[in-house]
Order: sequence, then C-alpha cells, then structure tokens
Amino acid sequence: MTRDRLLTNHDEYLVHQVTDTLASVVSGDKHWQDGHYICISDTEGEVSLIGTVRLYQNNDVLEGFLCVRHEGKQYNLRVSRRLRPDMDHWGAGPLRIEIPKPMEAIRLVAEENDFGIACDLTCFTTAVPYEDIPTETRVEGRLVASRAVYEVVGGVEGWVSINGKRYEAKQDTWSFFRNHSWGSMPGRGGPREHAAPVRDPQTMSGLRNWVLYRMPDHGGIYILHEDKDGTRKSEEGAILLESTQRKVTSIEHNLEYYPGSPKRLKGGEFTLIDETGTGRTYELEDLGWIYCQGGGYFLQGYADGLGMGVYRGDYHEEGEVWDVSHPTKVRESDGSEKEFTHAWAENFVRIKSDNQTGLAHFECVVMD
Repeated sequence: MTRDRLLTNHDEYLVHQVTDTLASVVSGDKHWQDGHYICISDTEGEVSLIGTVRLYQNNDVLEGFLCVRHEGKQYNLRVSRRLRPDMDHWGAGPLRIEIPKPMEAIRLVAEENDFGIACDLTCFTTAVPYEDIPTETRVEGRLVASRAVYEVVGGVEGWVSINGKRYEAKQDTWSFFRNHSWGSMPGRGGPREHAAPVRDPQTMSGLRNWVLYRMPDHGGIYILHEDKDGTRKSEEGAILLESTQRKVTSIEHNLEYYPGSPKRLKGGEFTLIDETGTGRTYELEDLGWIYCQGGGYFLQGYADGLGMGVYRGDYHEEGEVWDVSHPTKVRESDGSEKEFTHAWAENFVRIKSDNQTGLAHFECVVMD
C-alpha cells in the first residue's frame, strides 16, 4: 500500500501531537500558516530590516521576504516556492532561515540577488521568551482565525550588504525582535472564496501599539489598543529578564508624530510599571520605518494582487526599491508616488532609560 504522506527530518524528534507526520497539520484550512518574523536594527539607525520565512502547508507553499531600510530607501525581496517535497529546507532561492539552537539562536541568510541586498545574521536570545495566550476569533459563530505566538529579543552578529556596502553587526549595538506564530489567519493564503460575506465586519479604529524592546540588562513587550477617544480597550505586557519575567500592570504613553503626518511616529515616551511596583520610563527617537507591503502583506503587497501564501509556481521571485524618506508617501523607482490607505508600518526606535540606551521594534498604527 502506498501512502500520500511525507516523512521529514523533523519526524525523528519526539514532538508529534497528531497521528500523522509533521508534513501535515491538524487543520485543512488554506489560511493555515507557520513562520518566523525577524526584525533587526542597529542603534544608529543606519540599517533596519525585516525578514521572514513562512509555510502554508495546505497550499503547498513556502514563502519569504526580506525588506531592508537604508538611507531613506526600502529594498524589497519576495520569494516563493512549492513546499513539498523539500520541507526540511526553510528557504527559497537566495533567502533562508536556520535554527542552530532552538530558543537561543536563529540565523537569517539572504544570498546575492537582483535587488542589491544580502545578509548573514545570527540572532542570540538574551531574555526569556514572552508567550502569548493562543487566541480564536469567531464572527457570527464562524471560526475565522486562530493563532499561537511567542516573542523573543536579543543581540545580533553577522553582516548586511546593501548595493555592495557592508555593515558589520555586533551584539552590543544591534538588536533583534522576532515572533514565531502559527495558526489560521485570514488575509493569508489567498482570498476567502465562496463563503457568505460577514454582515457586520469587525473593524479596528484608534491606536494599536505592539512594542518589543531590548535594553542592556532586560527586554520588554507591551501590546495595547485604544479607541479614538483614548479609551483603553485591551493591554498586556511583561518585563523580560534573563531567566524570568514580570507582568506589566500599568502602561502609559505620550507619543509624538511627524508634523502633518499624524500616523507616523517621531518620538515621545512610554512608562511601564511591573508587578513588583517598579516603574521604568523610556524616551523614544525614531530611526525609520518599514512598510509590510514590501514583504507581500495585504493585497497591495504582490504584483498579482493576491497577497501572501498563494502558489505562484515552483519558484517565484520579485521585488523593487522604494523611496520612503517621506513619513507617509512612497515613491516608486519610476518617480510615481503612492500613499497606502492605512497606517500600518513597522517603526524602529532608539530608546533611553536611566542612562542606558536600547532599541525597540515599535509598531504604532493610528487607524481612522
């Protein structure tokens, strides 16, 4: 008897949770995905980048991107391939990730390509990971999303090359902020066909902050959502130490935006109080931002307009270079300008507290 299944190298480990190989997942949903999202910056703001590799097991697709910001430009590389049978290689074309030591080190590699960016960066964990509570979202009784995620911070070693100019990364001046998430997420894996549209679609307005940061002696995370009038709808956070973490019990902020661009963070400060009563205030200084659309997010993110996780052939590669020096407008290589309909961008900021300097990935989204 033949089996329509596939053994992988990972099946050697004692990690199975369903009666099948690790080539399969428990859900048949095409929106099911599993991937690492790695954000890196240096303290001076010369180079910042986001890289990811993500599997869409039910679409038989592996996908990844590298977006690099340098001197007011954003360099975008997007790659995709058929996932099977090579499930043990987490990469496509020039881009890949490796895990030398789980929870302690992850390596992001982009070999030379047509878009002028390359890197070989190893991220070393310096604080305990923050594990979110798995979530499910139901609309009118239908399960539309489920997600598990954890976040990690630490230092970086290696190099980044941009148009042949090389930057060396060292742990005391470069930091990473990453999450590993898996589950079923709408908007990824292609449009949802055939289902009846939701009568009253859920929308988010106001302010969303998703902040992951690293200081010399600790890390931290906080996530919040406020209505337009400033009413706090949800919040959570923790101070991340080398071997333990402390729950954040209070989050306050005073954020500044670029003049005439109230959706792009310029500076300000935030204060966290943890469960021991210890308070920490951090001053912010903008180092630049990266648009997720450059990695394929949202329907504007790919040339075919289908978004992430879609089969585009056994191998597909595309990208471009944008001028992103304006706080909200993007200038294409042909000189044309566009402004995305929402404020979603990933800020990198330098932070200062108690005479110490650190870095943060500061997702600050202001929604109408």
